[in-house]
Amino acid sequence: MILERGWFIPTLQIGPEDVFLVEDWEESPAGPYRAVFHFTPEDFRTLYVDSEGGGEVASSFHRCDRVLVTAITSLRDGSLWTLEWRGAEGEDVRVEVAYRADATLRAINRVAPHVPDAIARNRAYCRLLPHLAAPIMGTDPRQKIAGVTELGRRVRFRLDEVYRVVDAGCRWGERDLGALSECRYRHDMGDFRPVSRAMVIYLALYME
Repeated sequence: MILERGWFIPTLQIGPEDVFLVEDWEESPAGPYRAVFHFTPEDFRTLYVDSEGGGEVASSFHRCDRVLVTAITSLRDGSLWTLEWRGAEGEDVRVEVAYRADATLRAINRVAPHVPDAIARNRAYCRLLPHLAAPIMGTDPRQKIAGVTELGRRVRFRLDEVYRVVDAGCRWGERDLGALSECRYRHDMGDFRPVSRAMVIYLALYME
C-alpha cells in the first residue's frame, strides 16, 4: 500500500555535528506536509513539521524526542532546494541544498519511473540496488531501501529520481553551521542506516 510520495533527503550533515532528514510529501494519509528531523551527536531528535497530522505520520515511523509544529517553507528552483522554518528557541533557520544529476544519473532517472512495481518490490532488487548505486553515488552499499524502522514499521522505498548533493549550508539564527560534511554518525533508524553522502530523491514510500 502506498503511504507517501514526494521529495526526500535521507541524511544531510552540515558542519561537524548537525544532521537533518528532510521530507516534502505531496501525498500522505495526512495530505501534503513538510518535515525536518534534526539530530544532535547524542541522537536527540527534534521533528519540525508543518501540520499536526503530518507530525503523527512522521513520528509513527521514527522516534522523536520533541515534536514542534511550525510553518516550513520548501522551494525547489532548478537545482537548488531552500527550506526555512523557526527553530526550537525561535531562531530563523535556513537550509540551502544544491544538487545535480550527472549523465549516469540522468539515464537512471529516465528509466527508474518505468520499472514495473513487481520488480521494484522484489526483495532481490531491493538488496541489489544500493550495491549498484554505491559506486555512482559514493554511498554505503549496505544501505537499505526496504526493511523495518526503529519503531517496527515495515516499509519500502521506490526511487523514481535520484540526485547527488554537491553543496549545502545552514544558517541557524546568527550561526553558520559550516560546510556539507560526510555523515559518520550512526543514529538508530532501524534497518535504514544514515547515508554517508547526501542525496535528493523523489520517491514513493510503501507500507509492506
